[in-house]
Amino acid sequence: MAERVTTKEALKKLDAQLECSICLDNFKQPKLLPCFHVFCKSPCLEKLVTKDGRSLTCPTCRHIVPLSERGVAGLQSDFHIDHLFEIQDAFNKVEDDNDTNCGCEDGKATGYCNDCGDFLCDECQAAHKRVKYTRDHRLNSLDELKAQVTSLIPPKKAVPRCPKHSENSLKIYCDTCSTLICTDCTIRLHKDHNYDLVPDVLTKHKEELVSSLKPVKEKLDSVQRALKDFDTRAKAIHNQRAAIEANIHKEIDEQHRLLDQRRAELVGELEMLTQQKLKDLAAQKDQVEITQVKLTSCLEYAEVGLKTGTDGEVLEMKSSIVKRVKQITAEFESNAIQPETKADMELITEGKEPLQQAYQDFLEIDHNRSFSLENSHMTGDCLKDATSEETKTLSYQGMTKNNKKFKDKLNIKAELVHIESEGILKCEAIEEPHGQHKINYRPVKRGKHELHITVNGDPVRGSPFPIAVVSSPQSFVKPSRVVRGVNKPRGTVFNSKGQLVVVEGEGTTVSVLTPEGEKIRTFGKLKNAFGVTVDKDDNIYVVENGNHRLNKFSSAGKFVAVVGSQGSGNLQFLHPAGICYNRRDNNLYVTDNCNHRIQVLTTDLKFVRCFGTPGNGNGQLQNPFYATFDSANNLYVTEHTNHRVQVFTAEGHFLRTFSQKADGQKLSYPWAIAIDSNDTVYVSENGPHHVSVFTSQGAYITTFGGQGTKEGQFNIIYGLSIDCNDSVVVSDQGNGLLQIF
Repeated sequence: MAERVTTKEALKKLDAQLECSICLDNFKQPKLLPCFHVFCKSPCLEKLVTKDGRSLTCPTCRHIVPLSERGVAGLQSDFHIDHLFEIQDAFNKVEDDNDTNCGCEDGKATGYCNDCGDFLCDECQAAHKRVKYTRDHRLNSLDELKAQVTSLIPPKKAVPRCPKHSENSLKIYCDTCSTLICTDCTIRLHKDHNYDLVPDVLTKHKEELVSSLKPVKEKLDSVQRALKDFDTRAKAIHNQRAAIEANIHKEIDEQHRLLDQRRAELVGELEMLTQQKLKDLAAQKDQVEITQVKLTSCLEYAEVGLKTGTDGEVLEMKSSIVKRVKQITAEFESNAIQPETKADMELITEGKEPLQQAYQDFLEIDHNRSFSLENSHMTGDCLKDATSEETKTLSYQGMTKNNKKFKDKLNIKAELVHIESEGILKCEAIEEPHGQHKINYRPVKRGKHELHITVNGDPVRGSPFPIAVVSSPQSFVKPSRVVRGVNKPRGTVFNSKGQLVVVEGEGTTVSVLTPEGEKIRTFGKLKNAFGVTVDKDDNIYVVENGNHRLNKFSSAGKFVAVVGSQGSGNLQFLHPAGICYNRRDNNLYVTDNCNHRIQVLTTDLKFVRCFGTPGNGNGQLQNPFYATFDSANNLYVTEHTNHRVQVFTAEGHFLRTFSQKADGQKLSYPWAIAIDSNDTVYVSENGPHHVSVFTSQGAYITTFGGQGTKEGQFNIIYGLSIDCNDSVVVSDQGNGLLQIF
């Protein structure tokens, strides 16, 4: 059983916690930094403020703290410190029972009211129990109070009053605002917010807070293990130094008396190199210790808060702790906490000339002949996007620390991992002369991959490398399937059931087909329609180029609503061409062709915003035809008369543009566009009647098709779409076909 802490011992422990680490005196106007370190406001923190007054740097963990216009005064106070001062005040009152008087001044205090914060005599305690307002207050004897303060637990305070409604207590927690409120606050200030009584939500938020600290604990464990590695590495360097020095003496003692001078030089050189290594190691260790301080400070602050804070204080500190946890875990890099300086010194004795010829070269200490992962480098096309069944090659040159070719054998391993299936393709690593190695791989699956490369068990810089594997050009020579019986098809899109929705009859009707190409239903009476899309509920939206409007149908083909008229205002169009649906924001993006802009609408056909102005500059549009989104929620737009594709954020901010193909050729009258699950971009060109393929960054891959009536040839491509297997469906209007590749 643990021994009870005496008042004197507790007071000593308390004084240590009330000491500012800068001035080494008790806190004066203590301020809490976002990294959870506390210092005196003046002069300790004020003298750390930068000249521009905008920030200061924490002297404990070097975290940069931005300051408001109020400067240091705008930093928040720390309820931990407030509690410690309350405990100190309680110490002063209960240390000598004879000096503890009741507030009525007529008797000696025998107890303490937790809710009032007052010392009471027996009569006042009895009165407390009789009065309706105070009968539920929590009373403690002085012995019980002493037990609290010696455990450094402050007396429980009364529930605080609302600053806006002083007659009410703060008994409700608003989850929307992350703050304590009273009942009156819920009526106006927090009317539509999500709130509940403090006792009802406290457990949940405590559990969330404890859960949010798990990554801090895990990373703190890894930091502490890494710090032990630093000590082990330093010991290894010391041991290695001792062993090498012994070898130096052995070699020197076997030689003539003249070697004594060289021996001293070598020992001195070794000492200097050792100290440099230890200095470098200490500098690295210092950075890791700072990381430890950050993690420990966050963890200790939260744990103390959970232990000593009132219910409201715990809730109020939660958001700042969660924010800090995200910040320090985002900064955390597991590779950065490992020692970089190695115990790699070596005494070289072989191949040295006799002393008479080369005294200075008789012996030397070297630590640069060892392999350097940082100096080694890779060349080749192995780290670029690939096509299936194509062999990719990379050359790896091992280097030493003094930047010379490393001639010994290296253990190189490489694996290409298919992210979706987690399938692993072993790469071929071939050893070549002078420390060179070649890595070859031939991907067989389409999709996103990661290329993992390790040398002697350590990952090379940048590994794993993202690799997107697209279909080989040979797969586009001839379609895998052709759907006939469609009437001059235009825009196409797949719904959630895998059914194909297609605009037919030169834009007069809409049909829904089975995955096999059989018609389920046909509906609509449209004028020169082109683009079509579906939302998450499979409602169908079709733009009418001839009527300058947008139609909405149910998944069964029933007319729901229409919006639009000829013009340039909001919800007006001028020959709109394409439309796509964004699952992220549940909005529709319409290419307003002759208004040279993109209009964004809700699925209820309400205006949200528009972007784009006429022109050929970045962010400007000239006859945008079709648009679609990639996996990163970026919008790709084809520009018919600018002969290019532009990429925007969903909010309309310009990102990049591309049009360049092989041999100096460029896109020619691009129209339809589609993007598969690997973010491979397919663009139809109505000039040469073919489809060009690009990576998401605009790197050209291949082109297939050409004008004609044979399978694999096209005649006016007004639609492209991607099915669930990443097959490309080409809407060949002139030939009345759907060709699938």
